[in-house]
Amino acid sequence: MSDTVTLVLQGTVSLSDFSTAVARFHTLIAALSVEAQAQDVAWEIDDLDTGSATTTTRGTLSNGAHPERIDRVVRSYLEVGRALEQRITIPYPAVVRREAEALVGVLKGSQIEEVRFETAESEAIVREATEAREGARAQTAERRGAYGAVTGRVQTLTSRSGLRFTVYDHIHDKAVPCYLVEGREDMMREMWDRLAHVEGWVTRDPESGRPLAVRRVTGVTPITEAEPEDYLRARGAVPLGADGEKPEQTIRRLRDAG
Repeated sequence: MSDTVTLVLQGTVSLSDFSTAVARFHTLIAALSVEAQAQDVAWEIDDLDTGSATTTTRGTLSNGAHPERIDRVVRSYLEVGRALEQRITIPYPAVVRREAEALVGVLKGSQIEEVRFETAESEAIVREATEAREGARAQTAERRGAYGAVTGRVQTLTSRSGLRFTVYDHIHDKAVPCYLVEGREDMMREMWDRLAHVEGWVTRDPESGRPLAVRRVTGVTPITEAEPEDYLRARGAVPLGADGEKPEQTIRRLRDAG
């Protein structure tokens, strides 16, 4: 069962827009909690990432609350996101629909490019704040998933009844959430701020091809990085003959030829 929900805002996010989105995120989770009879679940901030305006909150049990209620809210959150993504009617009461539509309303008149609803299982991407159409036919998400790897720097580690970490993709310089397979937590020891290959099930944006998330992570391999003066080891790697051209002559020749 999953106990975290994440809101991701991509694009240029102003403080005002971020504040509005987080407030709507809170009221949406509250409305879903009522629907799931999970009012006694406390939702606490688990991770904040300024690189892509990412907010993750984790449900914690209190007053004897059953863990299935947390999972119910998490699944409902993703279902709401998918309905918005596919522009179909959100299958929940009016209060939930109102809060969800208000959340993606931050796309109007702002520089925010997308709102992403993310859980440990999947994600939904909303790029336009359009109203749902009654009876509209659901469109299958075009995001592709496959076993692969993402190379990047590990920047965020969070662990409480599981482990979620964030890698900054080496190519696109975007935060990529990664979810470990249960029982594989040891592979993340001393990995903070390390450059690494993260292997697992990778989902990608159909438009840009950038990775959105790595789930069911099966391997994290650190990459040895070059030290500032490692280039000095290259001296003498290529023998210079008696009549060979000196480096400064080569540079001058190439410069003059250009």
